[in-house]
Amino acid sequence: MAFGSKMARSIGKARGMFTGGMPPGGRLPGFWLSAPNIVPVFRKGGDKVPVDAFSIDCRPYQPGTWTEAELFDRMRSTYDEFGVVRLTNTGLTEAKEMHRYARAVVKKQMKYEGGANPREGIIENVFEVGAPNDAWLHYHHEMAYNQHSMKNLAFCSIKATPGKGDTYLSENISVTDSLMKTDLGRKLRDKGVCYIRCLTDREAYEGKGWLQGASVYNHWQLSFGVDTPQEAEAVARDCGLDVEWCEDPLKPESKRYMKTKLTISAFEYCPSVGRNVLYSSIADHNMWFDTWKGVHDVPPAKRPLQMTFGDGTPFTLEELQQWVSLYDEGGIRVQWQTGDIVAFCNYRYAHGRPAFTLHKWEERQIGVVLG
Repeated sequence: MAFGSKMARSIGKARGMFTGGMPPGGRLPGFWLSAPNIVPVFRKGGDKVPVDAFSIDCRPYQPGTWTEAELFDRMRSTYDEFGVVRLTNTGLTEAKEMHRYARAVVKKQMKYEGGANPREGIIENVFEVGAPNDAWLHYHHEMAYNQHSMKNLAFCSIKATPGKGDTYLSENISVTDSLMKTDLGRKLRDKGVCYIRCLTDREAYEGKGWLQGASVYNHWQLSFGVDTPQEAEAVARDCGLDVEWCEDPLKPESKRYMKTKLTISAFEYCPSVGRNVLYSSIADHNMWFDTWKGVHDVPPAKRPLQMTFGDGTPFTLEELQQWVSLYDEGGIRVQWQTGDIVAFCNYRYAHGRPAFTLHKWEERQIGVVLG
């Protein structure tokens, strides 16, 4: 099968760090004392796609009038052209109103089942990011570790502090083209990837998670929205995951440690461009936790996320560095102000952000709408 000609099906199941220089800001915010093995810079030089090209200033449009319908049409046409649209100067402050505008692009909403991050709902169908501020969030495609891929998503800026916690997008078509010129790209094409996720039992940790300082990423009760192992396993299998119940390596008395596994193509078919694009990243590798408070001290082999090539071969540090660097080359910085909304294609763009710190009087809250 020629690369980019058909849906990515050839590997496993089909779907239904230092990169050079200092990171943005010129220093390493966060709690750790030394830099992790790989630190993304998120963007090399200017934006791969100018932010102004896909931004709409909403000041001329009035909610509830004919101009609002015009705005929705403009949102859809911008999204169709660029795979991303950004609303700014909206004057919105409520998640419910932002959700209504996001739905102009993210039309069919996906239920958050089988997700890795412990997201809490802000309102119905709008979720928290579910990650510590002082952790680096590597570029990734949302829920790539499930058999059923997510089409698009939107971020809604409910509270913002200028310059703190900006989101970065990576333009994935150019990243894919660059990757396929490398040995790493060819290995990913031929071997696929294997995702292993391990989820703890909430009862064994008395409900505590990373917010309370526990060495926990996510409990299976939160990830799958259920109360029993039988229910969790049923939902996981609906997501195309193999399931094994194990002893918790950090709490041996717990026997309800849920391990899921998926071997699948590293690429996904993007209908809007008619080709396969990269759909995997080191965000599903144990390095994801190098800066995750409560989990960074856990030995890498015991961390909740593990990732290899599809045949079980581990990635080398050099391959992981190259992977991160290629995503950095596609980087686009999206700066937040309250009321901004960014909707984007989950195939054409990866997303991530650097670590950041807030003063007590500063706030940042991003709502996530999944499509």
